[in-house]
Amino acid sequence: MPDLTSPTPKGVYLRNGRYYRVVRNRWIALTRRDEGIAALHRALRETPIERDPETVGELLARYLPQAEISATTRREYTRIIDSRLMHHFGRMRIGAVRPNLVAAYLEKRKRDGHGPMGNRERAVLSSAFEFAMRNKWAEFNPCVGVRRNKERRRERYVTDVEFLAAFEAAPEPLQDVLALALLTGARQGDLRKLRREDLRPDGIYMLEGKTESTTGKRRLVAWSDALRFFVRRALERQERIAAREPDPRKHRQRRTVSEYVLTNRFNRPWTMGGLQSAVKRMPKDWHFHDIRAKSASDAGHNILGHGAQMLGVYVRERKVAALR
Repeated sequence: MPDLTSPTPKGVYLRNGRYYRVVRNRWIALTRRDEGIAALHRALRETPIERDPETVGELLARYLPQAEISATTRREYTRIIDSRLMHHFGRMRIGAVRPNLVAAYLEKRKRDGHGPMGNRERAVLSSAFEFAMRNKWAEFNPCVGVRRNKERRRERYVTDVEFLAAFEAAPEPLQDVLALALLTGARQGDLRKLRREDLRPDGIYMLEGKTESTTGKRRLVAWSDALRFFVRRALERQERIAAREPDPRKHRQRRTVSEYVLTNRFNRPWTMGGLQSAVKRMPKDWHFHDIRAKSASDAGHNILGHGAQMLGVYVRERKVAALR
């Protein structure tokens, strides 16, 4: 309880006409001097002063809400922190974590057969300690200088036959996603965020998530016949679904067109879980991100080369069938 008889309670200092409360070299702004002493005491009661985190668990809990990361990355960080880091490092004091302990953790993860995942967990722990250093809670980052586990480069190549077999078995909304993934070489998250406003006369302007936080530059993917076909089909399907009359007997609701290009059968943007679930149901033994590698491998420097040719055959067959 602040001393009401004192114009400046303990730990409160006046600087440039404003009162500050100083906690471990942190100056926390309160009120201006001309607002009066009553306003100062009210601000002291209403401004909670959190103590500095002492354990790694407290640090991770403080770091995650303030981390400048995407929603998808935040979910992954939350899973890593809750399932691994809290159990192994949570009770340690921040200053007690040394590089040899981080190295031993990575070695254990490698022996358990989870070496690459151990690298991801080390990256999260390193980001948390960088956050601690910025707030003067830690003197050094124990992850710096610790060599990561060796990772084998994924070399799975999806052949044309494999891709087309899964593509033909997929429902039409998922086909459009797969086609754009091959024709643009875009990541799953970037395809889900593709908007109508990104469609320009000269092509598709894609802002990729990996570069958004660094350069912020957009990548232009020029139109091809195949690319234009699948984009137009996705948009026309939205129009057809929106034109359907609602039917309470079939629990059919009115669907509106979306601002996104790629949507599911309800005209709703694909969620990460929904798209991943749909991809898992496909008859295949390859991963979605293998399409990006196939796009780059087949096309070389021309990302629309081989993929456009392969799907161009599919497009021509559909156009011929429509004329019959």
